[in-house]
Amino acid sequence: MEKKIGVIHYNFGGVPIEDFLSWCRENEVKYVELRRSDIEEENLIMEDKAEKVARLLEKFNVKVSQLAAGNDFVQPSDETLYAQVKMIGKLCKVIKILDVNQLRIDGGWPKEGVPENKFKDLVIHGIEKSLEFAEKEDVYFALDNHGEITNNYLFQLEIFEKIKSRRLGANLDTMNYRWYGYEIEELTKIYKEIAPYTLHTHLKDGTGIKPNYKGKVLGEGEVPINEAIKILKDAGYKGVWCIEYEGKDNKDGYKKCVEWLKENLEKI
Repeated sequence: MEKKIGVIHYNFGGVPIEDFLSWCRENEVKYVELRRSDIEEENLIMEDKAEKVARLLEKFNVKVSQLAAGNDFVQPSDETLYAQVKMIGKLCKVIKILDVNQLRIDGGWPKEGVPENKFKDLVIHGIEKSLEFAEKEDVYFALDNHGEITNNYLFQLEIFEKIKSRRLGANLDTMNYRWYGYEIEELTKIYKEIAPYTLHTHLKDGTGIKPNYKGKVLGEGEVPINEAIKILKDAGYKGVWCIEYEGKDNKDGYKKCVEWLKENLEKI
């Protein structure tokens, strides 16, 4: 059975996408998560840049597992909120050029001019409106546990249960819950709650909460990575095991993470 191992372009040392994909081929990584910035280029329409990236993907025999939208629904006005929705709507079309039908979406970030008691309603409303494009274009959304708002796993569950769309699930980032402040002992329970909704993963290890957080190679931090993988397997997860490394040694750290996952994925 194919080991569907992937890496995210983020934090890869700022190398051009062609160099990143070349590294993936050299290290037998078949899947990547890209970001919206990877298909944006000054003085070039997004569709044309996506075509260029698609040709590179074919050249290096790499597939995209999902594209990060980089959205923010926590907006001070209807106009700015719908600009975010419109942007996601465009991405729902453009990602087809990359032969992928999944976006990683965020909830948003606290900011001046937006009362805290409005955060939840704005995130839910933004997702609901964006899902209209997902239905039309046959696209799926993986909501990340990211930042101060959707790292609250109870709010994540509230979103999934309220919206009840087969096109909406989770991007399960194994470290972000710990970064947010949950105790290590709570992580297994959280993974079990989120696993049934999981469409994509960010296998990430590290130590510490918020300002004390330090990224680590898989298996060298305090996150129960083995347990997370087992829980996802037991829940029937069939997607890409995508690595996100946030340590300082970029490519070397990613290489060690890939080696760890290749060695351990089938054993768990």
